[in-house]
Amino acid sequence: MTTQTSVLAPAIEAYISAANARDSSAVASFFAEDANVFDEGHHRVGTLAIAQWMDETARKYQPRVEVLDVAQRTGKVLVKQLVSGTFPGGSVELRYVFRLNEQGKIARLDISL
Repeated sequence: MTTQTSVLAPAIEAYISAANARDSSAVASFFAEDANVFDEGHHRVGTLAIAQWMDETARKYQPRVEVLDVAQRTGKVLVKQLVSGTFPGGSVELRYVFRLNEQGKIARLDISL
């Protein structure tokens, strides 16, 4: 079952759109200044590091994400996404766990298989 992104918080929906456009500065703007991202065994803190992570990821994999499912948990939004790009296998389903701050910005993002 595919869930539309319209059920997502505005910052998450905007993050996905900006990530697909490979707009790292826009991506970073949806994160809190002290946000954390955990991806591929690396931990990044702050919007500058997050923008650099986006640039590296875009250069390395040219990723495109498609939302497959969304689940709300206390304090978390779990988003299953199909990620395609220039990596071995060409596509993979990944789990994105978002936590938002009181201002509605992304405070933490964990990406895993």
